[in-house]
Amino acid sequence: MGHVEGGTGSPGRGGGNGLPRSAPGARGRPAGRHEPPPRAGAAGAEVRHGRFRRAGRSKMAALALRCVGRRCLLARLGPGLSVRHVVPMGTTAKEEMARFWDKNTKSNRPLSPHVTIYKWSLPMAMSITHRGTGIALSLGVSLFGLAALVLPEQFPHYLAMVKSLSLGPALIYSAKFALAFPLSYHTWNGIRHLAWDMGKGFKLSQVNQSGVLVLVLTLLSSAGLAAM
Repeated sequence: MGHVEGGTGSPGRGGGNGLPRSAPGARGRPAGRHEPPPRAGAAGAEVRHGRFRRAGRSKMAALALRCVGRRCLLARLGPGLSVRHVVPMGTTAKEEMARFWDKNTKSNRPLSPHVTIYKWSLPMAMSITHRGTGIALSLGVSLFGLAALVLPEQFPHYLAMVKSLSLGPALIYSAKFALAFPLSYHTWNGIRHLAWDMGKGFKLSQVNQSGVLVLVLTLLSSAGLAAM
């Protein structure tokens, strides 16, 4: 006769109730029922949740530092800050200059040295003359070119008109000398400046000697040009 297998049967066989036994390690679970495997996204969700928490903490720390820094700045810019040297906005340049000169006048500050308080010397006078002759030459060339464009006749016509005035030789010579002097002086003193650009003639005695030489050459060349 057949017999009914007991609960101590071998693995793989049915239990005492005739139903198949569960696999090893699955004790306590109902026979024949299998739990679904854990989803693969659970671990990823946990990692993302941890990242979000860390990012939130970083933002909170940044906000705290910002608040602390703002409070420190406001504390430094509080009523104790000296604003004596702060220029108010919205003022014009004219108002600022007036305020500057008023302040200098009230404080009796000395003015910077200028031409009227210096003792004149030969290099100083020659430097100013060099600039003056340069301006005169620029104006003369500009006026001559403008006259050539505007006047209807040619240059020989106007030269004949000047000769027809029967001016004395002394007056004509003086006029020609006055025209030749700026050109001669600016030329010779320009050569002197070129020597200075090469690093030569900077001693005080050499500066005075070169200045005298420029004046002599200017007078001679101007006289020669006026005699032509």
